[in-house]
Amino acid sequence: MSEAGFEKRKGSLLVGLAGGSASGKSTFTAELLKQLTSGDAPLRAELFGQDKYMYRGNGGGPTLILPSTGELLPDNNHPTSADNARLLNDLLAKRNADDAPDVILIEGLMTLYVDEIREHLDLKLFMELEADARALRRMLRDMAGSRGNTDPKWIAAYFLECARIGHAKYVEPSRVHADIILRGDADFSRTAPLIADIIRAQI
Repeated sequence: MSEAGFEKRKGSLLVGLAGGSASGKSTFTAELLKQLTSGDAPLRAELFGQDKYMYRGNGGGPTLILPSTGELLPDNNHPTSADNARLLNDLLAKRNADDAPDVILIEGLMTLYVDEIREHLDLKLFMELEADARALRRMLRDMAGSRGNTDPKWIAAYFLECARIGHAKYVEPSRVHADIILRGDADFSRTAPLIADIIRAQI
């Protein structure tokens, strides 16, 4: 213990954020990073996005046959759809490095569902938003070309036959592990500073 009576934290503070597709996770994380790295007491913060570890049909990961089209597709809404072992290895290496940041944010669908990731988190957040709002956001996002196929019928089919099912089975139940529930339609310029203050208090 230090003279002040507190043990110095070893490594980075790990903050996990989960929530449904198009619930606002990425937008909130960007604002939270901005809040953490600015102001009178800026912190060093880095982001680990679970999306960057997704198999997406490349060398592994679960697949499904889309009932409406008969297509064999990667199932991107399953706990094993990302290389969680590699993500965890990279995460712990960064946390324990000599130049470790003060805070590491881990954002993704299954951040709170996957045990081996969740057990390392110091603060667990969940982003909630009603299914119809998420579906509309996802439709507009994907039709803009951010995910490849821009056909609205295909986007709707994949949401209904894969994303919605994965959300109900895995993502939504994982909210029970959250320390704080956030709203995906809130004003992030107001809620992100509040979470940043909580993080600073833990550091």
